[in-house]
Amino acid sequence: MSFSLQIVFIIASLWTFWFIIRQIQKKNLNIEDSIVWILWSVLLLLFSIFPQIPIFISRLLGFKSMSNFIFSMFIFFLYLMLFAQSIKISEMKEKNKDLVQKLSIKEYEDYLRNKKDEK
Repeated sequence: MSFSLQIVFIIASLWTFWFIIRQIQKKNLNIEDSIVWILWSVLLLLFSIFPQIPIFISRLLGFKSMSNFIFSMFIFFLYLMLFAQSIKISEMKEKNKDLVQKLSIKEYEDYLRNKKDEK
């Protein structure tokens, strides 16, 4: 890895870390979701400072070049994030359905109560 690429990765990982912390402070991102992103930025920083680590891992796993390993790692990370978001969306859909059903029952009970009071 060239020195200029190392500098770019270090800046990118530090910026990512700063951006995540900033979003937590603004309450745009909750801490549970941010932990993965913080760990990701720290891992990227570690790989940037010590390029021997991804070189060793890529050789160990049989990648022809370190860049293929890094791209595969990014894709795998994004795949995991997509899967986690899909699970959260499914849970939220179920909660939303339950809330709509409970609200409908309550409104119907209120309607019946008002109708009974009118008589």
